[in-house]
Amino acid sequence: GLNNILDKAKADGLRYITDQDARPQGSAHVLAHLWDNGTSISKELDEMLSIRKVAINNFSVDNIQKGTPYSVLEDVFVPLYFFHRYQTEGVAKVIGGLEYNYAVKGDGQEVVAVADKSMQLEALKSVLRTLDAAEIAIPKEKLSLFPPRSFGTPRTRESIKGKTGVSFDALSAVETASDMTLKFLLHPEKASRLIQQKAIETDNVGLADVLDELIASTINKKQKDTYLNEAQTIINFRVLYHIMNLAGHTNVHLQVNAIASQKINELNMQLMKDSGANAISAEMVKRIKSYREHPEQFKMIPSPKIPDGSPIGMSCFH
Repeated sequence: GLNNILDKAKADGLRYITDQDARPQGSAHVLAHLWDNGTSISKELDEMLSIRKVAINNFSVDNIQKGTPYSVLEDVFVPLYFFHRYQTEGVAKVIGGLEYNYAVKGDGQEVVAVADKSMQLEALKSVLRTLDAAEIAIPKEKLSLFPPRSFGTPRTRESIKGKTGVSFDALSAVETASDMTLKFLLHPEKASRLIQQKAIETDNVGLADVLDELIASTINKKQKDTYLNEAQTIINFRVLYHIMNLAGHTNVHLQVNAIASQKINELNMQLMKDSGANAISAEMVKRIKSYREHPEQFKMIPSPKIPDGSPIGMSCFH
């Protein structure tokens, strides 16, 4: 009787995967994520980004009641700005991900398989949208809604952290959001899995493929105006730091170190050509030089901490 129940659950597509395979940043199951939506996780991220854009474009003073300090608008805006955070986490884990079950001999379940290549490529395309300043930066016409905090409405742990003192820091919001994506996309455990899956099937997605697409979509991307260019620069430095982190990481396959180091060298040669006239290129070259001379001293510069978000909706019960 119990076996019949299990067989029916399997036929109905019901799966049992626990928090131990869903919660860690380096987890790999393609279906086990926290707070994600949709039957296709990548297409749902695309949809959520579109919804997020519409909602941000419609955001106004009417998102608070009359008589409420403008400062409160920032608090209302935070969950909207980071609306994509959990879906991004789930999509990023598909890259270098696995399909597996807690199988036992004779139960007929698939034991373990590398995520389908097309699924991984779709995930990579979607997740790279969250590293495009044109997609993720707060529209500059909305910044007049966020004044310094008024008396009695201070910032809290659920506020956007910044580096500009009392003023609202739109660029730090971009830095926090991009670092969130990169922590999942370039997680050291994922990087080592990408080495292994490419070794087993040479046509599959590898670490070099991911880094090439990432660099093309960020450091090599030109934005339309100065505000978006500055926001993209913030993202690009986070990309560089995370690649350097992989290049010197001691708990990855050596191939990860080698490929990440190669990409840094390629970037360095590219940036050197532009460093005489471009201050940002020159600064990147300077940081690469410092890393190459003293890799043992490299420490990831922390980004402003992402506001608390999970568990979702707890304030409703207070």
